[in-house]
Amino acid sequence: MTAPASKPRYSVIVPVYNTGDSLKTLVEQLQSVFTKTIKAGFEIILVDDGSTGEKTNVMLNALAKKKAVMVIRLTRNFGKPGAVLCGLQASRGDWIITIDDDLQQSPNDIPLLIAEEQHDMVTASHGRKQHSLQQRATSRIKAGFDRSVLGYQVKLSPLKLIRRHVVDGMLAIKTNRPFIPALIRQVTNDIVAVPVEHHKSANGRSRYTLARRWSQFSDLLVGNSNFMMQVFTRIGFVVAALSFALAIGLITRKLLGIPTQAGWSSLMVTILLLGGLNLAAVGITGQYFIRILDITSKKPAFVVRERLGCPDTD
Repeated sequence: MTAPASKPRYSVIVPVYNTGDSLKTLVEQLQSVFTKTIKAGFEIILVDDGSTGEKTNVMLNALAKKKAVMVIRLTRNFGKPGAVLCGLQASRGDWIITIDDDLQQSPNDIPLLIAEEQHDMVTASHGRKQHSLQQRATSRIKAGFDRSVLGYQVKLSPLKLIRRHVVDGMLAIKTNRPFIPALIRQVTNDIVAVPVEHHKSANGRSRYTLARRWSQFSDLLVGNSNFMMQVFTRIGFVVAALSFALAIGLITRKLLGIPTQAGWSSLMVTILLLGGLNLAAVGITGQYFIRILDITSKKPAFVVRERLGCPDTD
């Protein structure tokens, strides 16, 4: 009978989807940082989010044979948040580190985050990102909503260091549309940022398409906040107030004997405006009901196909 693997101090979670040789380089750099610099027990959890490329599959099989490396394969592509959530559930460390597989965040910066271990969550923060103009624009928009909707005072990045009890709290929240920053903020507000350099993607063109960004953004607005409901509630009150003011004005003009000529154009504009607002409000409400249905039907955020490798630690 073999002895159980020792519990690692750090668990590193890497969501993987059709990645290239950068994944092997990332694992080697992580192993080097933890064995030579940090000198603490660790495990590396590679979560394959339904990769279809044979090269990625072969590489993951080889990496699973390395010490302290575990590969988890999902049954299909559930999206990056689902893959990260799967890694969080499988992790055993006192501290959990998340990092992307494209080397835009360097493993050599992890000691900078560890230096701030007195906080519940430490995120790497980038000044100018090595992204396209479109990616930088959408990142700024998302950062703005992170501040206004979730209350973040720092800029987030995929490279994060999260304390164990925060992860346990995140996993206790039942959701099939996870949005990692929202889950973190629901558990703690003890969050700090460490400025680090942002590098060009080793995979060339980003696989994080505009459609994927919108999907996550909608999960933030609808799945993890009441922001849209608040917006349309306020719009409804404003429109109602304007309609009431207009009615008072018309009644006053009538009582004062001021001629009032009804206008077909203004009537149609009013009808279209109110009709459009009603349809939009119904659509937003429907999105909330869809998410409630997904949760009550226990639709999974991810499904594991297989686990490879041994989570032994140094």
